Amino acid sequence: MVFAALAFSVALSGCDKGDGGNAVSPPEEPTSDSRAKLATCLTDKGWVMYGSFTCSACRAQRKAFGEAFTHIKEIECNPHAPNTQVDLCLAKVIETTPTWIQEKGGEEIKRLEGYQLLEDLAPVASCDL
Repeated sequence: MVFAALAFSVALSGCDKGDGGNAVSPPEEPTSDSRAKLATCLTDKGWVMYGSFTCSACRAQRKAFGEAFTHIKEIECNPHAPNTQVDLCLAKVIETTPTWIQEKGGEEIKRLEGYQLLEDLAPVASCDL
């Protein structure tokens, strides 16, 4: 009952985003060109996505890039996949997929675990979106 009253109160009061009463537009979706530039930048800077063909978050990550995902280097960690590189995943201590790792000269520089919004991934990787 308290939750219903709170929800009703929030619905009546609206959401003030400091926009002076004007609606705030959601952020624009990245264009296919900007996704391709991001994917190329990630690869050029040594970023690799460790994933699994059975992982729903990995599928969502691939979908976020769209066709540009072809520019991303992905390592398959599922031992049942035909192209698995499970030994590499174990050596890299991949505990969750997707995991993004940036390497330089064989040394890990940065690691991000889980699904990454492109808007968040780009600045961490020092890439434009």
